[in-house]
Amino acid sequence: MTTNTNNQPVSEVRDGALKIAIFRNEPKQEGDRPRYSGKLTRSYRDANGEWHDTDYLSGTEFLRAARLMEKAYDEEIVQRAADKSASPEPSA
Repeated sequence: MTTNTNNQPVSEVRDGALKIAIFRNEPKQEGDRPRYSGKLTRSYRDANGEWHDTDYLSGTEFLRAARLMEKAYDEEIVQRAADKSASPEPSA
């Protein structure tokens, strides 16, 4: 499975300048479930006041990023549950 970077995230979790965007990756074969992936970024302003994102963190942000990962995992579980409830039950 690959993430299409042109897709919009299905959800985001934030802690200040840190953000994890959660992406839904469509299954390649019928009957497979969607997969989820995430991208951790930190927003910052440059000298001209323009906003940018980077995937580099300072050491003081490691613990915040780890806690944010837990929140992203919880959100991914919610997304998977929504997929499961939206999919039709197999007929017996």
